[in-house]
Amino acid sequence: MKIGIKRIILLLITVVFLYFVFVNIDLKELFEVIKGFDIKYLFLLSISIMISLSFRGLCFKYLISKSANPPLKVLAPLCIASAGLNIVLPARAGDIFRAFFVGQKYGVDKVKVFGTIMLERIFDVFTIFCFLMVGVFVYNRNEIAMNMCAVAAVCIFLGITFAVLTYKFNKTDVICNFLVEKTKSLPMSSFVEKIVVFINKLCNSFFNGFEVIDSPKRIFYALSASVCIWAFECLNFLITIKGFGFELHWSVSLFIIAFIAMACMIPSTSIFIGPYQLAVITAFAIYNVNKETALAISFVEQAIVTLTTCIVAAIFLLKNNISFEKLKEDIKN
Repeated sequence: MKIGIKRIILLLITVVFLYFVFVNIDLKELFEVIKGFDIKYLFLLSISIMISLSFRGLCFKYLISKSANPPLKVLAPLCIASAGLNIVLPARAGDIFRAFFVGQKYGVDKVKVFGTIMLERIFDVFTIFCFLMVGVFVYNRNEIAMNMCAVAAVCIFLGITFAVLTYKFNKTDVICNFLVEKTKSLPMSSFVEKIVVFINKLCNSFFNGFEVIDSPKRIFYALSASVCIWAFECLNFLITIKGFGFELHWSVSLFIIAFIAMACMIPSTSIFIGPYQLAVITAFAIYNVNKETALAISFVEQAIVTLTTCIVAAIFLLKNNISFEKLKEDIKN
């Protein structure tokens, strides 16, 4: 019942976003723009997507290197497959799969690996923020953009502070021991103690995933890989724009990537349909590009990303004898 309600809510959110996407859209013009995409750019865009996600494998390798040392030839396709699963399954299931796969294959605590993936997300936000700042100062230094950068800066500062403090000054043992002592006289105290001990174990494992903080060298390499990830993500849109025969300032891709990153944080159905398109339309509006053109570019780029990553995900699952149904069940558990 709860799953059904959740799906209905996500569907309603998607419908609301799609309304704002398609309101005042000339469908005839939209289809004409889509038909104008030069198919020869398809291969180039697919290669750029694969390179971008391969750099994610490199970033992840540096972040997890104190716990395990998986080869890049495993991590690169894993991260591409994870991206595909994130698109077609809800709740960032691809990230859960990545933690599950590495934890099981290389004997690392799965919750710890998931903690490392969350640290990777902080790196992503920091890199995207830097890209957004470049876009703002190069092209559009208006008040709204500056305020958005200020909010993003605060969020990044809080995220980095949380990561460092929780790893360096982890007090979960003290807090959980305090709770156990205070609940000893209460009914079902033994049950409460088991719950607290279990939560304590999960928290410690999760925060241990931040251990790369002790290695400035690894942090530098991981951040460098993160810059490469998002540089190629920007290139993906520049290639798509070129495929439609348009000439726009390169900084448009910086705004697109920043807005998409924020939009994908909004709960929605699989493939991020709705928020994704509205983010692209909003970014292109800064450059006075009409909705039909922006929407056509977003549809084509997202379709190629989805197709490319899902093909790799299917090959990866087959190669490792992982059933899709079994995968969904593991993620649900």
